[in-house]
Amino acid sequence: MFGCDCCCISSFVYLVGLFAIASKVIPFVVKKIKGNKPVELQEKNYQKDVVYLYQFPGTPTASSFSPFCIKIEAFCRLHNIKMERRNTLTNRGQNNLLPLVELNGEQHADSQIIVRRITQIFNLKAYPDEQTAAIGHAVDRLLDNHTFNLTLMAKKDVVGEIMSVMVADKVPSFLLPLVKTIGGCFQAIKMAERGALSVGKFKENENDLVQLQMILGKKKFLLGEEPTAVDSTALGQFGSNYLAVPAARFYIHDLIESSEFFSLREYLER
Repeated sequence: MFGCDCCCISSFVYLVGLFAIASKVIPFVVKKIKGNKPVELQEKNYQKDVVYLYQFPGTPTASSFSPFCIKIEAFCRLHNIKMERRNTLTNRGQNNLLPLVELNGEQHADSQIIVRRITQIFNLKAYPDEQTAAIGHAVDRLLDNHTFNLTLMAKKDVVGEIMSVMVADKVPSFLLPLVKTIGGCFQAIKMAERGALSVGKFKENENDLVQLQMILGKKKFLLGEEPTAVDSTALGQFGSNYLAVPAARFYIHDLIESSEFFSLREYLER
């Protein structure tokens, strides 16, 4: 019995490792074979001025597991831009990442570039004035780089739980414990490496939240009484980390639910 179980687990571990290697090698080989061919649209029969958002799927409490995908949706909703979500794990942009947006027959990748292009195409005003725009850009970079990598490192201990939720409707239920344990371990190593490379091994996890709450002050939104582009970024980071999988709790849940960050919690609930 034990020999059979060990054999199955070993085979599964081997397949996970093989898949991990293939996921890196195959896109590289395909790109070399295809060369720099014109980008092929995913949505062939697109409607004018409709944003087609290709994103990681979500949960009943968050539209995506990715803060950058939520950011794009929030920005579109803020400006009443018609949008359609396309949940995917494979349809990637030229940078091989998600989100990917198709708009009026053109593809755009990288959340910051996507926001900029949507702003230009629809002639939007992301901020009321240049000074607010400068502050908004600085806070946006804090959220999408420093805060993102801090939370990435912090939630590595619960990433197995998150992965099991992500694939719950895609694999047999008896494999979920293995996905949670083995897949979670593999992903946690990658997350720790990326986080350490970006922000170092020593950090104050709550400091970013303190600064955000100071910026918020008594205002309704981060930079005033009306939401701006940076509020979309904040919703993306906190939506994916705090709301997506409530059962996968880590330090950000305890901080936001503490009395110290009451104002920030009120802001997130608006």
